[in-house]
Amino acid sequence: MRSLNPWPIFPVNLELPVARSLSLQFILQGLMDAFDRLQGLYHTIFAQLQGANFQEELSCISKDLEKILLFSLEHPFSQKGSILDKLCFYSEILLQASHLSNDEIPQVLDEMRKAILVVKSKTAIWKKIKAPFPLDAVRGEFVALHSLLVVKLRTFFSSLCTFLKEARSDENVLVQLIENKEKFNASLGAKYIEKLLMG
Repeated sequence: MRSLNPWPIFPVNLELPVARSLSLQFILQGLMDAFDRLQGLYHTIFAQLQGANFQEELSCISKDLEKILLFSLEHPFSQKGSILDKLCFYSEILLQASHLSNDEIPQVLDEMRKAILVVKSKTAIWKKIKAPFPLDAVRGEFVALHSLLVVKLRTFFSSLCTFLKEARSDENVLVQLIENKEKFNASLGAKYIEKLLMG
């Protein structure tokens, strides 16, 4: 069966523990990509938005947002999956394969999607304005969005912790956490992964 998503899909008859393990591994990779992408977005906001060519600068930032946003909203058959697409895709598999229930994970992802859509709508309006637009106000909108998305990703990871504890005997998940603890700690807080593994 061919998936419309650009990521690996699992066989229907895959055992639940294996599905949980694989989905967690893909989610953890997606989270690392998400934090990296947000760091890039923050750099783009200050490096690109200078006011020399306002419309072009906005387009550049908008492209960065689209790499985070759900592409399926505008291009349902696109093979370019975004970060939120990937997290949603594997979170759904995780929830179906787990004995645990969690309403916060899909809720947080939806809140991120809505926040990005609001700023994308404002960006479309800003592009149409001929007169010089206050750069500080525009930059402030993007910085506020960046801060919100970082908080939401941290909340997402916090919600994921119960599933990670459920999988504490899974060597593949543990290895991924340990090997990438510095990356995660840089985004989540000092010794976050160590405390999670000891808890």
